[in-house]
Amino acid sequence: MRCFQLVMLTLLLVTGLAQANTYTVLVYHGANPPYYFEEQGKPKGIFVDIFQELAKLTSHQFEFMPLSVARGQRYFGQGKIDIEPGINKAWRAEADVPGIYSIDYAFSTEVLLGYQSRCVGKHEPEQFYGALVGKVRGYRYDNFEAHLGEGKIVVYENVSEKELLAQLEHERLDYIMIGSVTADYYISQQPKYRKFQSCYEISRLPVHMRLQPHLTELQTEINIALRRMVNDGKIKSIYAKYRLTH
Repeated sequence: MRCFQLVMLTLLLVTGLAQANTYTVLVYHGANPPYYFEEQGKPKGIFVDIFQELAKLTSHQFEFMPLSVARGQRYFGQGKIDIEPGINKAWRAEADVPGIYSIDYAFSTEVLLGYQSRCVGKHEPEQFYGALVGKVRGYRYDNFEAHLGEGKIVVYENVSEKELLAQLEHERLDYIMIGSVTADYYISQQPKYRKFQSCYEISRLPVHMRLQPHLTELQTEINIALRRMVNDGKIKSIYAKYRLTH
């Protein structure tokens, strides 16, 4: 199978079907390290490393566009963004332009994070009813959405997980909804957050690259490259690079 994938990718490049182009990639500015962040003015993170590898394998160039979640979704709908990485299909099911998707290449685990003392004995969503829970504006949580709203979990929205963590530390929120990779990164970077723990796993879902509907040739190229990266352990090593321990 791996030989077939390499042959297909080589044929695409040699025959010119994979003409080198530049594509825009949506990243959420300040919202979700370690997927994307800037260090001394340079882009860093999981998505940066993945697209650097994709550039090598496809000959294309990828330009990152850091935007807020709301603006990013609007730009994708207007065709101003080519690719949104790290997305599960259910999160964009109601989008005006759902897009087309690559193969899944990793998983995203979303959790309720809180002070350790507030996690004891809580194993069901209903046990969090009445709590004030923060989430990033524009993020969706699939089936868990049924537990949000009046008489259930009270939701407070903010622009980024960084802001939510600060509010959780100051006890302005009871819990926050956050990706486990992002939580692990911040906890590793900030000793003051080590009193937090995952209280409840909201979901564990496969993630894909979401593309504009007309980019079917790019979809094929990215699928071939991602399969190679998964099989070679490249994706796993990129994620491990940012999953710091504490």
